[in-house]
Amino acid sequence: MITLLTFAAGGVVLLALLGRAATPVRDRLPLREWTPVYVADLVGRGFRVFGDAGKERARRQEVAREEVEGRRDEDDPWPPSGPTGPRDPDDRP
Repeated sequence: MITLLTFAAGGVVLLALLGRAATPVRDRLPLREWTPVYVADLVGRGFRVFGDAGKERARRQEVAREEVEGRRDEDDPWPPSGPTGPRDPDDRP
């Protein structure tokens, strides 16, 4: 039980620190002035940072995939696949 509580407290601290890093400097409070409500707000910001980073990563992967597929379709359609599958690379013109 102690291990679980330690892990949860560590997660809250890490998310609060991530939320603090995402907070503009002029809006940050010194550590001595932190309240439970302020920590909860920082943890929420930490979750939002993770969520936004995940969305941004998915968007960048989609753009990269479309770029690669588009380039492959326009410039070099190799390896073409037909009813029998891909051709032998030695048969390429």
